[in-house]
Amino acid sequence: MIEAVKFSKDQHYKKQLYSLLQVTRAINNNFPAADLFSIFEYILSQQLGYTKFAYCCYDEIWRWQVIYCAANETRVIKPEIDLVEFNELTFINESSPLNLRNFNVAIPVYHKKRPLSVLLIGDLDELSLENARIHDLEFVETISNIISVAIENKRLFKDNVQQEMYKREMEMAKEVQNMLIPSSLPNDEYFDFAAFYQPQRHIGGDYYDFISVNEDEVIFCVADVSGKGVAAALLMANFQAYLHALVGITTDLKKIIHDLNSRVAESAKGEKFITMFIARYNKISRKLNYVNAGHNPPILTSQNDSILLKEGTTGLGMLEKLFRLEEGEVEVAKNSRLLCYTDGLVEQENEGGKDFGIEQLELIMHQNKACNSEEFNRILLDYLITYKGNQPYIDDIALLTCRFF
Repeated sequence: MIEAVKFSKDQHYKKQLYSLLQVTRAINNNFPAADLFSIFEYILSQQLGYTKFAYCCYDEIWRWQVIYCAANETRVIKPEIDLVEFNELTFINESSPLNLRNFNVAIPVYHKKRPLSVLLIGDLDELSLENARIHDLEFVETISNIISVAIENKRLFKDNVQQEMYKREMEMAKEVQNMLIPSSLPNDEYFDFAAFYQPQRHIGGDYYDFISVNEDEVIFCVADVSGKGVAAALLMANFQAYLHALVGITTDLKKIIHDLNSRVAESAKGEKFITMFIARYNKISRKLNYVNAGHNPPILTSQNDSILLKEGTTGLGMLEKLFRLEEGEVEVAKNSRLLCYTDGLVEQENEGGKDFGIEQLELIMHQNKACNSEEFNRILLDYLITYKGNQPYIDDIALLTCRFF
């Protein structure tokens, strides 16, 4: 803290220089904001002899940081209304608002057009006010500027540190999320899988997966957790781990969905839910069994026909127990294509505010029957980019496409 030093009257400027030195040393030594405010209070009260003052700083909201013998006077002031009127050193007089007349001087500090602080000084008689004009106010204004800018720099540094930490956390979360999805998908004599994932932000809540159960059967899925960001990604990571554990025990889709619903309800506690499409495909029988848990219906096309895979139940985690659960079954014809997707695709709006929609998806699928899955996804995304124009993406987008041979 500042050292008490006595000065004679003819040492007025030395006193100011000494005070300035103490402030700059405190700033250079990275004193906490509370210490800087204490030093400022000491200079004003003990070295300059002011008997009443108040110092209010702005950091998203106005806060009184120093109140010296002015508690009652500050209670009637609304800083966000009364103090923003000051844009330069002002002498308060009879024409000033009534709740400010207990003070004599207002000294604001601005950075560009953004207010940083206002210092109010009171209890000055005419002689004291005149002396302050001559000797002190410019110095006080300088010290107030230095303190305010130092505090602002601390805030900006803290914000930058937090932003860097947040950026690193997002990068780590994104890496973890990328580990959740398959690094490769099968392309063999039975089927050709391809996927695409684009989060709206750094990390999202969409998810797709492919699990080989045995020589004849595979399970694959697409899911979407409500909300975005780290919380959604963490819930989806937990969900993925539990799904893999369940598939290691059973391939009964109804049992898997019931257990997943209980897990999501327990983890999310009603604050989030997950929509999901999960399917089990047998390469020999060509039977596709599936459950659609509140998800956008995948589209299965063959020749000139297409069907929407809707059978299932509500979103997972919406209810503690699922009271209605149906399992769908279809026989997959050769050269059929299945497109699984999340709502960021079909709900994407164009510049006229119209959704991309399922009908357009079906049309694109029929127009591009001969493409492999990777090519089809690229064509579909090109359509989407053209359709949305200058509109931003409204949500995460995940695609899982399969062509059955």
